[in-house]
Amino acid sequence: MYKLLATSLFAASLAAQSPVTAGVQPNTTNFVGGLVVTNTAPPPVTELFDVTVTDPNGITVTQFDCNVNTSAGTTGILGVWITGPSGTHVGNQTNNAAWTQVATQTITHAGGRVTFQLPTPFFLAAGTYGMALHYQGANPVYTNPATPTPPLPLTYSTNEVTLDMSVSRVRASDPVDPFGGTSAGFSPRHANVAMYYTVGAVSVDFGGTPLRGASPLPVQFTSFASSGNPGGILAYAWDLDGDQIIDSTAQNPVFVYNQCGNYTVSLTVVDALGAATATKVNYVQTDIIVPGFTNALIAPNTVQFTDTSSPTPATWAWDLDGDSVVDSTLQNPIFLYSTPCSEVTVTLTTTLACQPAVTLTKKVSVASSLETTFQGGLITTATATGGVNYIDVDVTNPDGITVCGMHVNSGVAANNPLTVNVYQKQGTYVGAVETAADWRLVGTSAVTSLGGGQRTFVTFNPPIYLAPGVSGLAIEHVGASPVYTNMGGTQVFSNADLTITAGLTQASPIFGPAATSTQFSPRIWNGALHYSTSTSNAAPGYGYIGAGCAGSLGVPGNVASSQPTLGGTAVLNVDNVPLNAAFFLFGLSRTSAAIGALPFDLAPFGAAGCMARVSPDAVNVVIGANNAISVNFGIPSATAFVGVKLFTQALVLDPSANALGGVTSDAAAMIVGQ
Repeated sequence: MYKLLATSLFAASLAAQSPVTAGVQPNTTNFVGGLVVTNTAPPPVTELFDVTVTDPNGITVTQFDCNVNTSAGTTGILGVWITGPSGTHVGNQTNNAAWTQVATQTITHAGGRVTFQLPTPFFLAAGTYGMALHYQGANPVYTNPATPTPPLPLTYSTNEVTLDMSVSRVRASDPVDPFGGTSAGFSPRHANVAMYYTVGAVSVDFGGTPLRGASPLPVQFTSFASSGNPGGILAYAWDLDGDQIIDSTAQNPVFVYNQCGNYTVSLTVVDALGAATATKVNYVQTDIIVPGFTNALIAPNTVQFTDTSSPTPATWAWDLDGDSVVDSTLQNPIFLYSTPCSEVTVTLTTTLACQPAVTLTKKVSVASSLETTFQGGLITTATATGGVNYIDVDVTNPDGITVCGMHVNSGVAANNPLTVNVYQKQGTYVGAVETAADWRLVGTSAVTSLGGGQRTFVTFNPPIYLAPGVSGLAIEHVGASPVYTNMGGTQVFSNADLTITAGLTQASPIFGPAATSTQFSPRIWNGALHYSTSTSNAAPGYGYIGAGCAGSLGVPGNVASSQPTLGGTAVLNVDNVPLNAAFFLFGLSRTSAAIGALPFDLAPFGAAGCMARVSPDAVNVVIGANNAISVNFGIPSATAFVGVKLFTQALVLDPSANALGGVTSDAAAMIVGQ
């Protein structure tokens, strides 16, 4: 009779393991956060608080979710320590003798809310304990309870257990000893944690990897079961395919799923008081496809689609122009569109074996594309009038890329106006988000927002040319905050032409100090770059590659008002020219045997802070008007000139600026197209 009651109570507790959360309200998934011990070479950190178990059956703790960032690394170790019954953490933060380690787990993590599932759960009988969480390679994020409005509560409770954070503490500790070191730490500080448990001395849980894939699929199972009863666990019994037949009695078996299907898995453990079972319905699923595809421009208005679905489907059905008609059943089709850089809706439907068809619909551009993520969910504030995402773009294509448009995710409500401004700087954005002088406005577009969580398409005329090398981009939303994602650390997205490294978000006013424009890092831009290249469609381009120096009117700019195309005339404009006269340089490269390595510092010639950035292969004296000059660069119509690359910069006459009597303009790169 007692065995049956124990098993019944245990089965009921398995129906929903209960989290007790600190730093959040119970059963939510957003931690308050806000504080870390340090982001500069963070040491191991210990969080201390008290736990009171009120259920007379006790609890078995199975898992912790912790709010961490990646500044301490991405291989995180969580150690769990407790005092004896009727103990407390108060006064014991440096007293190693008061503590016993009850669990540890090592995982690879990406920051944010990170799950540490304990390979050996531990039992706490009714009573009060001090608890310490010791982090290595995972920098915990915590909260001053007085900061939020209203302030955080002092305790977090369920029917079975209370986490007491009234005098909780966070302190820098020691790699080996959670209670070592000399730091007193900070108190009260609320650990951002969720503690999961089952009621009673027995806990049954398990994991498997991988849980999805093509058949035959071998899966490694791991038991996370424990028993606080005499003798512990005496036997394991696994039903690994839901047929009510025991398939293994090993503690951690491997099982091969040879056929397509959805499989329910059960683990039964036996101890001195009886049996307990955990069941996960449709836990293993074979031959379910996660559809995906990329698109690349391979000729004018011609896009190559490449299937990236996993596992590889058996059939494909593509609607490539949004008309609900199947245009191709090839794995990797090519499609010709009527207009360049226009938005199209593409749907891919895939099938494999016994599983139902799976469909992916995505808005893309008639261009090559590289996307970060659109998972979104975060904004600076609901009342923000704007904000900016920072990314680095490393262009590896030797011809550069010509960005004609973007998809963005904006907090501007649907059907409201949105302006997207794109700023560029030479080299990485890191360290430059508070220095407006480093940035140049290179593109702007006014559109109607589709609202948060939607892909809003913006185009740029003229397009934004990014020469080979690393450029920082600041993508500003005017009207409301951009939507972005916290993925725990900076993220890298790559294809054959470029790599995007993201990133950081800054509230308006942009380029301001952190005191007036709050910065959030790491935060990932929700967006996609749409571009073409000289190889794909003979795309022209003219774009910024390096800063000039300030003269009496400011830094002379260097932009094109018309693109360098065959048979046309590229009009190149320099402003802030006080005497309406300048030497305009055309170079074949950004290196020069004549004047040494570039950029070349002109400080020895009396122009401190001015850099020569292009080889002086051709020099024109240009006279202008209204403090500006223009150069009309005619291009023959011969196709042999497609892909020709030049670099430009002006030496602007400015006698009052310095001893040299001149300053350099911004430098630009040009590629001839059709």
